[in-house]
Amino acid sequence: MARKKAETTAGGAEANTGSDLTVDTSASTNGVAVPADAIPLTFEPIQINNYNLTDLKNTLDDALKRCLARPDCYSQIHMHTDVRLGLGWAAVLVAAATGLYSWKISFQESRLGVFIGVTLYALLSTIQMGYIYFVEGNTVFVGKRKTLDKRIQTERLTASSKTSRPKPQSPAPSSAPTLPLSTFYPRATSTYLPPHYHLTINYALTASSGKALIRANKVEDERCYADFFDSKGNLDEARFVAWVSAMLEKVEDEGKSQ
Repeated sequence: MARKKAETTAGGAEANTGSDLTVDTSASTNGVAVPADAIPLTFEPIQINNYNLTDLKNTLDDALKRCLARPDCYSQIHMHTDVRLGLGWAAVLVAAATGLYSWKISFQESRLGVFIGVTLYALLSTIQMGYIYFVEGNTVFVGKRKTLDKRIQTERLTASSKTSRPKPQSPAPSSAPTLPLSTFYPRATSTYLPPHYHLTINYALTASSGKALIRANKVEDERCYADFFDSKGNLDEARFVAWVSAMLEKVEDEGKSQ
């Protein structure tokens, strides 16, 4: 079966989405409305340095946010970003105020104020780093949406990611190809496997403004970065979205079956 294609223009170039997520709406006639989830997905071409692991992960993290924050999906919660920005701006204001104070007042008279300002700046910076490391961690996306099933319920989704380095002697991930790895990943050997993008999605359904937990579930999976980037560093975002959508459907369906 031929793959369905969606066209996206970028300087007159055509991009193949490479995914069955897109559909042809030209068959809709007589003014029949097309469902929101049937609207073709189009993606802007993205090219990066595929030898930089940080760029690879950040690019997939951005694509993950775009996938999960679609209008028909979840509303993103920016709590972690707001906390980091708040602590960062507070530290900057303290540093600016301390510098201005030491410039206006003589050294002998400003020593105590400068000491307090430096201490407060260091404290705020430490709290910010601690929050990023211990609270936010690998979290990429936090979102929620409300549903009505006899009562108002809230679905909350948390997605986190990291770069993993699977060992050849360990059990192969669920997405490992059946053919020799060298067929797909030229750098793969019997003692080396390329880095993988490890994605974890947590799902929770609650009621009574989050006080009553109805059900919860978690799914994990990982794919090699080469599954989503070609040799030139072009991202196949449609393929990535198809993978994320399959995990999302799984975590929601298994959560509802509990």
